[in-house]
Amino acid sequence: MRHGKLVVVQSFGTRAEADIALGILESSGIEAMIQADTAGGMRQHLAWSGLGFRVLVCEEDVAMARDVLNPPPETDHVVVQTFTTQDEADCAQGALLSAGIAATIQDDSAGGWRPDVPWTGSGFRVLVHEEDLATARHVLDQPDETRAKV
Repeated sequence: MRHGKLVVVQSFGTRAEADIALGILESSGIEAMIQADTAGGMRQHLAWSGLGFRVLVCEEDVAMARDVLNPPPETDHVVVQTFTTQDEADCAQGALLSAGIAATIQDDSAGGWRPDVPWTGSGFRVLVHEEDLATARHVLDQPDETRAKV
């Protein structure tokens, strides 16, 4: 890595997410590294309870790295439902994907990756394409045990 000031471009909750981001940046020609306090890999939970797994780049590469990791959002996504936990949002996303509806989770606790979509609360929002909104709401209104059948 070039000599210069390193800047956190994004933090992640898991090493796997940070590794994916690192690969994306490196395949785009941006040198990057991961920083996390895991006691030499012996205590992964230390990173989870602290600052997470931080992806660092040289200061002059920050703008390009953020563009690579957070491409301009599609404008036809709308919120189907909000959730307080990642598990709830994951379950809803899984139900929608099982029903053939593409869904994305927006995590506001990470600072929000969609600056064009105002969100002042905390938690997780499930987003779908606007044309899938009615069907997505129908799927999520079903009791958990019947969702897979819809």
